[in-house]
Amino acid sequence: MLGGFIGVLLGFITILLLMYIAIKVILNKFGFGSKSLLTLYNEAIKVRESEEQKPKQLGGMTNVLLPIIREDFKDFSEKEFYYLVEKSLRNIFQAINEKNSNKLLKNDTFNLINDKIRLYIEDLNTFNKKYTYNDIVFHNHTIKNYTKKNGMINLEISSSLEYYYEEYFEGKIVFKKEYKKQARYTTTFVYIIDTKVAGFDINVLGLNCPNCGSPVTSLNQQSCKYCKTVLNIQVANLLKCWKIIDYKEITK
Repeated sequence: MLGGFIGVLLGFITILLLMYIAIKVILNKFGFGSKSLLTLYNEAIKVRESEEQKPKQLGGMTNVLLPIIREDFKDFSEKEFYYLVEKSLRNIFQAINEKNSNKLLKNDTFNLINDKIRLYIEDLNTFNKKYTYNDIVFHNHTIKNYTKKNGMINLEISSSLEYYYEEYFEGKIVFKKEYKKQARYTTTFVYIIDTKVAGFDINVLGLNCPNCGSPVTSLNQQSCKYCKTVLNIQVANLLKCWKIIDYKEITK
């Protein structure tokens, strides 16, 4: 039995040796014969890390959509709106860093999205996780989409940014890199111009209960009809001003 085991082991070693020789032959063919496999592996890691540290490219429709936006908003400032995007994302990241959404609850800019963030933070606490975003630097912004429907305007912005990102589980770090993560995010803002807010169809807003996901059918709705979760939607503060309604990281 021992002889059989040794035979299998020798056969396995022989296969590995043949694979190594085959790889070396291929590397010699392409001019890499003088480098060890470990050296080539380390070089490949450096190339990948170099690519990961390059700012993400953005696609958008700024040149097409900006003139249309300025027809609706004569005083629209592209620079000021991008500043609003940056400020909004920084506040969201800070709330996640601190696992505390209280500051967002006091800011009317977030009254359409704070429940989503609050539930997200509650999930982090429930599963004893923590994500951190530090030293955030924005590279670029583009206007991705601009739509008007039922007395509402949606404006979607794509942003390229970088930050030091870390993940923790039960107080122990499980993910960290020495260099910044390059990322792309989209933020969606809504501008409600219909003065009869309570009466119009808000389904196009895509508002859902942060607890059970059921649709919110009225801006006057104080709690979810199904799970009774209290909703934080202030109708008076929604009219004729930009509110962030969604944000997400683009991973593709």
